[in-house]
Amino acid sequence: MISIQAAAAAIWLASAAEILPAPEPTSIAIDAGQVAPEPAAMAAVPPLILRRDTPIHFMVVSEVTTKTHLAGHRFKLRVDKPVVIDGVVVIPVGATAWGEVLTVKKSGNVGKAGSLEAKLLYVESGALQIPISGANAAKGAGGGGETALGVLALGPLGLFAKGNNAKIKAGELMTGFVEQDTELPRALPAGL
Repeated sequence: MISIQAAAAAIWLASAAEILPAPEPTSIAIDAGQVAPEPAAMAAVPPLILRRDTPIHFMVVSEVTTKTHLAGHRFKLRVDKPVVIDGVVVIPVGATAWGEVLTVKKSGNVGKAGSLEAKLLYVESGALQIPISGANAAKGAGGGGETALGVLALGPLGLFAKGNNAKIKAGELMTGFVEQDTELPRALPAGL
C-alpha cells in the first residue's frame, strides 16, 4: 500500500520531469570494474509532523443531553482555531471532528440530577482521521430544594419532582489533544 506522502512525491516528481529540461549528456571516464555514478534524484517533499499532545480547540455543533441521547451516540464538533505547523495550516477552522457519549444517567425523582460523560474520537484532515483524546462530563442541577418544597406543599407527591437533565450545550468549547505523532502531506507547489 502506497502512503499519501509517497503518492504525492511521485506525482510531484513526474510533473517536475515534464517541466524541467533534460540534462545535457556528459562523458565520464570509467575504469574497468567501476560503476557509473547515478544522477542525483530530486529530494522528496518531506511531510509535516503533527506532534503528539498538540492541542486542538473545538466547538460543539449540536446540544447533547441526557433527555435525548444514549451511550454510544456520536456527536459533531468543529475546529474552532486553526492548527499550524511551520507556517502551514494543517487543520483549518471548521474542520469536522467527532465525539462519543460514554455514559448517561437520566434525571430521576426526588430531585436526582442527570449526568453524562463524553470523549473525543478524531478530527478529519482531508482523507485522514487523526485520533484525539479529551473528555467532557456534565451534570444537571439537582432538584433537592424543589423536592423539599414540593413535599411541604404537595405531601408525598412532591417526591416525584425530577432533577435537571445534563447537557453539553451547542457552542460549548472543548480542547482535545493529538494522541500520536501523525505525518501529514505537505501541499505540493502551485502549478504542479
